[in-house]
Amino acid sequence: MAIPGDPAPATSNGTSKTHGHRPDVEYIRKAVEMAGVNALRVALYQVTADPELATIPITRTKIRGGVLFDSVLSKKDEEVVRRKAVEYLTNPPKRVPPPPSIDEAHKLMNLFAGSCINDNDIAPGYEELAFDQFPRGVSWSSPSTPPEARSKFHVLIIGAGLSGIATAIQLKELGIPYTIVERQAGIGGTWLWNDYPEARVDTLSYLFQYKFEKRYPWVDFFASQPQTQEYLQHVAEKHGILPGVEFDREVVQARWKESTATWEVTTIHQKTGGQCTYTANAIISAAGLFSTINKPDIAGIDDFKGHIFHTTGWDHSVPLEGKRAAVIGTGSTGTQLTPALVRACSHVSVYQRTPNWIASYEGYDEPVPDHVHWLCDNLPYYWNWFCYAAYFRSLDLAALQVRDPEYEAKGGHVNERNDGVREALTAFIKQKMAAKSELIPKLIPKHAPLVRRLVVDNGFYNCLLEDHVDLVSDSIDCITPSGILTKDGVQREFDVIVLGCGFKTSKYFWPTEYIGVGGVRLEDTWAKDGARSYLGMAIPGFPNFFSLYGPNHQPRGGSLYSWAEIWARYAVGSIARLIEQGARAMDVKAEINEEYQARLDEANSKLIWESEGAGYYVNEHGRQGVNMPWTTSEYHAMVLGPNLDDYEIS
Repeated sequence: MAIPGDPAPATSNGTSKTHGHRPDVEYIRKAVEMAGVNALRVALYQVTADPELATIPITRTKIRGGVLFDSVLSKKDEEVVRRKAVEYLTNPPKRVPPPPSIDEAHKLMNLFAGSCINDNDIAPGYEELAFDQFPRGVSWSSPSTPPEARSKFHVLIIGAGLSGIATAIQLKELGIPYTIVERQAGIGGTWLWNDYPEARVDTLSYLFQYKFEKRYPWVDFFASQPQTQEYLQHVAEKHGILPGVEFDREVVQARWKESTATWEVTTIHQKTGGQCTYTANAIISAAGLFSTINKPDIAGIDDFKGHIFHTTGWDHSVPLEGKRAAVIGTGSTGTQLTPALVRACSHVSVYQRTPNWIASYEGYDEPVPDHVHWLCDNLPYYWNWFCYAAYFRSLDLAALQVRDPEYEAKGGHVNERNDGVREALTAFIKQKMAAKSELIPKLIPKHAPLVRRLVVDNGFYNCLLEDHVDLVSDSIDCITPSGILTKDGVQREFDVIVLGCGFKTSKYFWPTEYIGVGGVRLEDTWAKDGARSYLGMAIPGFPNFFSLYGPNHQPRGGSLYSWAEIWARYAVGSIARLIEQGARAMDVKAEINEEYQARLDEANSKLIWESEGAGYYVNEHGRQGVNMPWTTSEYHAMVLGPNLDDYEIS
């Protein structure tokens, strides 16, 4: 049964997914048993208007140590919902109600939440429900008569990762010419680059996806790197943007030409070294946050005689079986790949500078059963509400990051809920490491949860229990030709050293040199306290330049895919308005940006990211320059579309 207005669901290779026979009742019952029951309830209510479904109470229950909450029903009410679902699916009606209006969806969102959601959560929630084919699409003011000038306006997109793909699709829909320049040999951005063993998303696949791509048949609940890469390739091919991509080209300079109101962009071919120059009316940088590797400043790092590589440059030709290996770093990447090393190597040493909070995620490495795909395909609107459930849960993170001065004055850390999460995650460490209790003090962080990125347990603690694995928390003195020497004087010998040291997140747009109005270098404008931008996307003195995932742009809830769509809507929408006005350039006003930065700093001061134990969120100036300080709904309202009064239009 297809949902009105939706295309047939695609398989991972892009073909139509169909079921050749009607399943029996037992199959249907099993599919319903696997459903998210609150999403099931609301989807059923949407198509049946059964009043009993609307009166079922909802309880919020802590999950993942209290990091998030889930909306649950009583066991008795779950049975009622599942029985009604089986009845509906066994004898489905021929007519399905059309997708709801935003006002109707608001009532359904209240029903899902079990209470009235905030007014500013309505618009982003409706987009997440993705009832429209392109819930975040851009259109011309007069769609039937788009401006002829669009064909003469050329946009250069830097990067063919998930933000670049979303941007190209928006431009293609509007008929605005574009070129994507990508320094790698294929699309995918960080998901092409990071192909180390066990690489996997740490956000549910049904949240970590585009909302214009409906009912994609994910293989795993948390997609592996190959699955994510395949998904991005599928989307790029389906929407026909690959002909506009030029690969193996790294942007080294972009210079604003005031006389022509264009950007002159210089690239270097990664394989031939050849130089190429592009002229563009606008640049949209989708280079992303994790694009500049962090090679640790450790003495002797270039002297090691064995194999040494960063996780972004994993050498798959190196056999790991029987080798002695070291992994430096225990953040998201280092902990994620450790199980692969432990399975293959004769000995593994894990070098930890700072312990991180690690949470257990249910179903982290589990495949999505065919029953779940069947339910998404056959119960109208269930896919929409199942995806919305993951989004709705993600909004709970923000409250953990807000300081409560009164609570702190009484001796607490951050706020009462954050302390509760600390207690739960500490108990998780003690439970997992009971057999090696001497390691427990080394594994409990001193900083509060979410001061740094929360890490997902991929079996890391289990690895530390193995006899051929040791945790080294002493500081590294140097890397020697044969191994690693720590400051306690202990030398350990290795065949392979893996650098799980992350990225230089304050090096936005590196290695590109941007030169704006009056010959001003972008790096010079950031000399005081690091990278800044208006709304994360525009920079005074750099007209017709937009950055996606720019300074202070990492969201506090939702999915990066959704934010890529939102950012692309703002950037492409700005360009569309510029073209419609017959103008050549738009440059955010300095006073508007200054006022925005003051508000950003004030909002950031109430949050935890610059506290003890701060990680990559904080730049070399001591300022938090990665995360967006506003909540999902607050920031969403700021970037629904450009306010042209914020810009000098010429």
